[in-house]
Amino acid sequence: MTNEDKKFPQVSNLQYLGKLGIFNVESLHLRFSNGVERDYYRLASRRDAVTVVALDGDELLCIREFAGGTLQYELGFVRGGVEQSETPIEAGLRELEEEVGYKAHKAIHLSTTSSNPGYNTGFHHIILVSDLEKLETKPQGDEPEPLELIRWPLNNLAGLVGQKYFRDTTHTLALFLLQAHLAQNQLARALEYKRS
Repeated sequence: MTNEDKKFPQVSNLQYLGKLGIFNVESLHLRFSNGVERDYYRLASRRDAVTVVALDGDELLCIREFAGGTLQYELGFVRGGVEQSETPIEAGLRELEEEVGYKAHKAIHLSTTSSNPGYNTGFHHIILVSDLEKLETKPQGDEPEPLELIRWPLNNLAGLVGQKYFRDTTHTLALFLLQAHLAQNQLARALEYKRS
């Protein structure tokens, strides 16, 4: 049975419960096709998010940033919110400039995901950027302190996954998508070489 074949639950009593920092909390009542009824709660996002996998030659640009959830400095990729007037790629390019001071001349949208579709309305876009240029002046972002730039060798992606503080699941997914993208391009180049 596909999504198109299933009858969607009836949604009623959608209510705004309040705001907790950047989160809007909502409740809703669902009645499923089999008659079962449930109340659900969700975090309603005002905007989507973006993660930027920045490839500079044979290195990845990572950052070390304080995370309020774990109360630790976490290792990961550039990330941020997609503003109302931006596409995910535009947001990724802006965040790259603001967080690490690099401009990207190439960008590819790798995937759109949801970290928790059961409770969160926002989507997360994973962008791959390359052909980087260091900016003379880094634009002002919204970070409360300067972010530490960490260059990670592309030939040691397994080592990055094994890092204690590299634990954001979206960033781990981004690494797998990067590997698949690089393997696909390598295969395409090999096939192109054989044809010539």
